[in-house]
Amino acid sequence: MKGTKKRKIKPFDIALVVLMGGFAFLCLYPFLNQLLISFSSKQDFYEATLFVIPRRFTLDSYKFILYQDRIGFAFLVSLFVTVAGTAYNMLLTVLGAYVLAKQGLPGRKIFFVFILITMYFGGGLVPFYLTIKELGLMDNILSVILPFGINSFNMIILRNFFSQVPKSMVESCKLDGASEFTVLFRFVIPLSKAGIATVALFYMVERWNDWYWPMMFLSTPDWFPLALELRNILSSNQSTGIGGGGSIDPGVLFEEGKQAAMIVFSMLPILAVYPFVQKYFVKGVMVGSVKD
Repeated sequence: MKGTKKRKIKPFDIALVVLMGGFAFLCLYPFLNQLLISFSSKQDFYEATLFVIPRRFTLDSYKFILYQDRIGFAFLVSLFVTVAGTAYNMLLTVLGAYVLAKQGLPGRKIFFVFILITMYFGGGLVPFYLTIKELGLMDNILSVILPFGINSFNMIILRNFFSQVPKSMVESCKLDGASEFTVLFRFVIPLSKAGIATVALFYMVERWNDWYWPMMFLSTPDWFPLALELRNILSSNQSTGIGGGGSIDPGVLFEEGKQAAMIVFSMLPILAVYPFVQKYFVKGVMVGSVKD
């Protein structure tokens, strides 16, 4: 366009692009490397230097995973824990954040201090374990859902979002006869989609990747989630029973390839969800981190 000035590229701009490009490469390299290893043969892996190039492309590492006896059921268990657990987390977190966002709440600052204390101090592993045992939740799938209802950090993020909703709108809703639940679910939550999506993603990733607490509270292998099942396979370096394994070529299957395939396989659900919440996630982290 005539009269439009072209911006001169400065050395600082070039250095910034190179620096950010290098940082992006460092972030992507581990995942890309594991992805390439999962499709490579043993010979490709031992011939590689910086990157493994799958010249002899194979799916045997993924076949090894899918032929495990309990992998399919473990996937369904993880799916149930993630969906049910995230819904349970969001319900408690939304209610708690909405209460803390109310300026006129008696003792609001005291409650907030108590919540902050839980972020730095806990009761300890042994008392927590004994509590779960006394409640009769041992070897029960609910033991990895019910005790982990609220993450204090996530509630504070959501509280900051709710605090940004105009007070005049809330007051006008109440003048029209709206109850607190109506105000929350019909006005506050729709205006805080970025915060809701951000916190929900945090909970989903935490639930999906959790293997430690299932290992502590579950003893029946059929109730093991995917993260724990894959962890057990990786730590034992052997399969837990393979069906239809005759189509796997032992000449191309190697330990690093199996581990890489397990890593990629466990990340796929979260990678599939992230693009749908990315725009809310970026906004949510930036706005929710501003504390009043």
